[in-house]
Amino acid sequence: MNKFDFIKDKLEHLEQKNLIRDERVFTSPQLPTSEIDFQNMLLFSSSNYLSLSENKHIINVVIEKLKNLAMGSGGSRLTTGTHKLHIELEELLSKITGYESSLLYSSGFMANLGFISALCDQETVVFSDEKNHASIIDGIKLSKAKVEVYRHLDFCDLENKLKKYPNYKKLIISDGVFSMDGDILPLDKFCKIAKKYDAITYVDDAHGFGVLGENGFGITEMCKALPDVVLVTFSKAIGTSGAAILCSKLLRRYLYNTSREFIFSTSASPVDILMTIEALKYLINNKNQNEKLKQNVTYLKKRLSENGYDIRGNSHIIPIFIGDEEKAGEIFKKLLENGIFLSIIRFPAVPKNEAILRITPMAEHSREDLDYLVEMLNKYVKNKNLGNQINLQNN
Repeated sequence: MNKFDFIKDKLEHLEQKNLIRDERVFTSPQLPTSEIDFQNMLLFSSSNYLSLSENKHIINVVIEKLKNLAMGSGGSRLTTGTHKLHIELEELLSKITGYESSLLYSSGFMANLGFISALCDQETVVFSDEKNHASIIDGIKLSKAKVEVYRHLDFCDLENKLKKYPNYKKLIISDGVFSMDGDILPLDKFCKIAKKYDAITYVDDAHGFGVLGENGFGITEMCKALPDVVLVTFSKAIGTSGAAILCSKLLRRYLYNTSREFIFSTSASPVDILMTIEALKYLINNKNQNEKLKQNVTYLKKRLSENGYDIRGNSHIIPIFIGDEEKAGEIFKKLLENGIFLSIIRFPAVPKNEAILRITPMAEHSREDLDYLVEMLNKYVKNKNLGNQINLQNN
């Protein structure tokens, strides 16, 4: 018997449940038409919402400035890894969002782990929306805080749970844009309830930053409300990598000295930080990409609704509810065969037997691209030969 046989057994179990994932290799930038596994495909699953990652203006500015930069940062922020560009980016983020300060992390996942585990302990109760991102769930586990999971966007349920803990430190956490359903948090109601019960508010705005609001500065700009802490990421609409916690100067100083995911990580390279700064500057000065995305999202949702699809979310993330994992996998393969790549989302990202096809249009998709997507969805989502016909309105 081989000592790794147990791994084979676990993989076979995943295979039987239709939960095995395969690698897809890009040999081009993430354009509306991308080369994936050496084939040209219409891409409808990228978080490069504004098509900034391949923006020629941004790339040319970065290339010109690269001659004065080193490739790596040389250490963690507490040792030798703070470059002037790190400070410049943190100050820029504070300026455009209205927060006193900010602190950079290597990724959104690490920022969630780093913030929650530093702030919370066994004397803290964390109130978490049931559809929050996995990194939030893992951060709560790492902190060893008591957790109360409230029903998705159900503030009556949240308030009933808050009432049970009058003498505890309280932290309420929610995604800003929920990455699977596309729902947007009603931030004003969220902050109002938290204030009533003296709870700290934390919002993960990974999918909203760069898209929501008049200037694309995220859910705080759209809702005209400031929670105590906001996480923003650059790996989605901004088109680069990394993340930041937006907060007070007091909290930044505390995280700087206690957050293990920050302290013990090599800081982002000056090259990465430069790319993010230039992408943000472009976003500040150019609203055309944001407007293009909004027009595409509006058009696609209208077409899908006209064809009987249940469009529930109010953001740029559009889920098609399928249910059965095997059926979702069959539809996904048929779409691939017809030159369409989108995300198939299965357990554990969503509950078992609640699989979805997740569509994320980009600013540079054409109307012809969107029409073809709807045509292929109609052909295969409604195809009885792929199993029982999917109930579009009631899944």
